[in-house]
Amino acid sequence: METLLGSFISYILIYRYAALFAFVFFAAVILPLPGNAMLLAIGALSFQGHFNIWLSLTVAVIANTLGDLFDYSITRKYGEDIIHWLGMGESRFFLRLKEELVVDAAVTVFITRFAGSLSPIASLLSGLVRVPFRTFIVYDLLGNLIEPAAALFIGYTAGNYWNNFSGYLSIFAGVIAVSIVIFVLVRIHNRITAKYRR
Repeated sequence: METLLGSFISYILIYRYAALFAFVFFAAVILPLPGNAMLLAIGALSFQGHFNIWLSLTVAVIANTLGDLFDYSITRKYGEDIIHWLGMGESRFFLRLKEELVVDAAVTVFITRFAGSLSPIASLLSGLVRVPFRTFIVYDLLGNLIEPAAALFIGYTAGNYWNNFSGYLSIFAGVIAVSIVIFVLVRIHNRITAKYRR
């Protein structure tokens, strides 16, 4: 992972903000790239004077949001066709899941922005269940502002010692991702169970 990250950092140092945009965008679309570790490194490089931290944050937020919108738009436009083609359109499970995700849309979209590689799955599901665009974009932007800002500023604060924190950040991001998935699933399960009790 460190070798891969080092290669990405080399490209980003050469191509700067365009490479940062491409990296964050494709990580947001669904590629399993080490996004948080990269932003931590960019924060440290900003401390060293190679990048402007505010411009880096702006690029990261725009790229992340556009990647999420790409996922959302694809499944919003073609998701229903795929679901019907798979014969799941009338599935009781799918209909309940769809209903529950729409009810929890704002919370789910916001908190899954902190779930690393699980974030694209939430964007795809949001489009599939037709979460209102306005709800999606507002909570997506809010989450996409906070999450990269935290990684960038931790890297900036750590300065030359950012690499010491990257392993801990990856573990922390993993724990957060699992916690978020459990939180969302428990909320959905509790509401479905409550409906059956009535």
